[in-house]
Amino acid sequence: MQKYFILWASALILSMGGCTAKHYSISSPKVITIKSPKLKFSDTGYIRYEKDAVEVELFTAGVAVEKISIDDKVCVSAGCMSEEAFVKEYLYEAYPRDTMRRILQGEPIFNGKGKDETCGGALFQFIRDDEMDIMYRRKGNEILFKDRLNGLMIKINDIEDTNETK
Repeated sequence: MQKYFILWASALILSMGGCTAKHYSISSPKVITIKSPKLKFSDTGYIRYEKDAVEVELFTAGVAVEKISIDDKVCVSAGCMSEEAFVKEYLYEAYPRDTMRRILQGEPIFNGKGKDETCGGALFQFIRDDEMDIMYRRKGNEILFKDRLNGLMIKINDIEDTNETK
C-alpha cells in the first residue's frame, strides 16, 4: 500500500509543473545592449521564443547574469510581475504592456503606429508626442529601439553580423 502512495504522491508533484521545462522553437545568440533606468547591459545573450513566450538570457564574460522570461508574467532575478508592471518599472509607464516582448521578437510596436518602410528594406516606426520620442528600426538581423525623451535604448544584433568584416 505504501508503494502505491509513493507513486501517487510522485505523480502529483510532477504534474504540478515542478520538473517541466519550456521548449522554444527559436533560439539564437545575439549581441544585446539595453539601457533603461533599471537595467544597463551590453554583451552577448540568447533570445528564445515560442509564440508569445519569450526568454532573454544575458551573459557577461560567458557567465549568465540575468534572465528575463515573458509569458503569463515577466520574471527577472528580482522576481515575477505582470507585463504592465514590468513595462512601467523597466521601460516607461505610457508604453503598451507588450512593448518589450514585441521588440525582442522584432515585431511592430504600438499597433504599427508610425510604420514606414524604406527602399532598402528597413522597417521604421516613429512615435512622437509630449511623453516619448521613439525611433524603432528593424533591418536584416538588427533591431534598434530608442526613446530619446525617456533615455531608453535596446539594440539587438546577430553575433554573426558583428563578426563580419565589411
